[in-house]
This record gives sequence, structure tokens and C-alpha cells, in this order.
Amino acid sequence: MPDEPNFMDLVTLLRIKPDSTVERFGSAINSSFFDASNVLGTLKQKGLIDFTTIFGSQNAITITDLGKQLISEAEMKAPTLFDHLDMEILKQLSGGKRSITDLSGAVNVTPKDLAMHLYKMSAQQYLDYELSSGKLSIMLTEKGFMQVKQGMPVQAQSAQGLVQSNPQEPAVPDRPVASQVQQQMAQQTAPAQPQPPQQGMQNHSAAPKGAKQEEFPELDDLEKKIKADRSRRKMKSLAIVIILIVIALLALLYMGVI
Repeated sequence: MPDEPNFMDLVTLLRIKPDSTVERFGSAINSSFFDASNVLGTLKQKGLIDFTTIFGSQNAITITDLGKQLISEAEMKAPTLFDHLDMEILKQLSGGKRSITDLSGAVNVTPKDLAMHLYKMSAQQYLDYELSSGKLSIMLTEKGFMQVKQGMPVQAQSAQGLVQSNPQEPAVPDRPVASQVQQQMAQQTAPAQPQPPQQGMQNHSAAPKGAKQEEFPELDDLEKKIKADRSRRKMKSLAIVIILIVIALLALLYMGVI
């Protein structure tokens, strides 16, 4: 697909400013005037930019709607989750493939899809690139190198597993993975519905008072014990009173009062 935009085209579009001109664009991409003209000619051929003659016989560079759409798609792709294609691209970079042509042949995806993933990993600091002499060289950062050694991130694996664990849920296009994960976690943590009272409890509350003694005979024994204890306490108190009265009478008799 020679006319499909690639990562080199996307990077070049991001270097174009409102005051950029063809004559001075070489310094923006660290290239000579001849190399910059070739790069801009490729963008013009793909319909991503256009030229406008301004005062002083200079040619201003303007980004077309197609070019703005490509930038917008890349910015929307940037914050998405790390996936298996990203992992494969990092492995190929770790193996020494640094050019867009080598990466495209190794992972066998369209130039535009590869551009979206390369921009995404550049925004998330897994890789970096250098634009010089009209050529683009891509290399891993420390974060990207460590990710190759560790494999797929644990968070990305768990998020994809939660989404795939509910196959009965209808697929929703363009639905973020994080929203699906949050919804499933909310369903798991939802409070349980109150259960209706058991039949046995209803029968017990509706039972007549006379059935209480038959169902709980131990209550009768408890009441008898309480009454017997109260009787013993009364007899003990009465005995103490009688003893005190006898002692008082003996004391009075001893003193000669009586």
C-alpha cells in the first residue's frame, strides 16, 4: 500500500507549524533542503498536505483534512492499553529492526496500523525515534527494553481476561476496555438482595401463647428455680430478723431493763 500513510508521514506532519514553509522545513526535520523536499513531496502525493505561495515567493505548508484526521486518530490511539501487537513490535526492535520497512515486514500489518502503534508506544515512552537526513530511526527506551524482558504487563493481561470471561455480553463497538472491567467489578461487588423471612420463623411468631410451654419446657424449670430462690431469700431474711430480735431481748434482759 504505497499511498497509505506510515509512521514517517505522521512524524513529519507533527513537525509542521502554522508558519512552516518548504524552503525552511529542512531544519525542522534535521535534513537538507533536498531531503526535506522529497519528504514533503511524498506527503503531498498522499494528500496529507498542500502548498500555498506566499509573499516573497515562499511556499507555505498547510495540513489537509486527511492529514488532520491522521493526527487525530493517532492522538486517540495514544492512551489505549498495551496489547500483543505492541509487545511484538518491541520484540522486533529489540532484535535489531530499527526502520519502518523492517518492522512492517516483520509484524506484517498495514503501514497505518503500524504508525498508530508506534505513535502510541512513543507517547507511553516505550520507544523513541530520530529523524535525520530524511530518514527515521526507531529505538527502544529503557522502559521498552525492560518490558521486553518482563513480557506482557500484568494489568493488560488481567483486563483482557475480565473482558473475555463474560462471552454472553453483547459486543459494543468502540467501547473502552476499562469501562467493561469497571462494570464487571461493580456487578461482583453489588449488595445482595434481602432474603424473605423463613417459613419456620413465621410459624413461630404466629403460634398461640399456650404452645410456648409445650415447645420450650426448659422455661418452666427456669421459672420454678427463680421462685424457689426467691422463697429461700425471704426465709433467710426472716430468720435474720428473728435472730436480731432475740439478741436485742437478751441484751435488754441482761441489762435489767426487763
